[in-house]
Amino acid sequence: MTHSGFTLIEIIVTLTVAAILSVILVQFMGTSISRSVEPTLSLQEGMTLQGIFENMNADYKRLLLVDSTPLATFKSRVESGYYGTYTVSQSEYIEFDTSQSEVACTSSPSECRVLKVAISLGDHSLVELFTR
Repeated sequence: MTHSGFTLIEIIVTLTVAAILSVILVQFMGTSISRSVEPTLSLQEGMTLQGIFENMNADYKRLLLVDSTPLATFKSRVESGYYGTYTVSQSEYIEFDTSQSEVACTSSPSECRVLKVAISLGDHSLVELFTR
């Protein structure tokens, strides 16, 4: 008598191997899929920060033409979040000493000519100098 088909042992072994491989695949793909959005979010944060600085530059150029104290007005706008959602890391008047090192401006704000602005969003940060 010839029997065709699989024995019960062969079916159990096949199902066990398939289950083990499925668990391995789910573990591997689960972390890959859940973390695949991180580069996209990072790029989005960086581009948002760049856009904020573009808006700052455009507004500062306009302030230079229409405001009697453009640097002071601009500084207050940066610190108040006028240009969007960001964290101000630094917004200080600076100058450069004789060795070209950056130092805090000790003159009155109306006499300081350079404003250093550093803002951050997420893991990204940008620094820019604004002068009059």
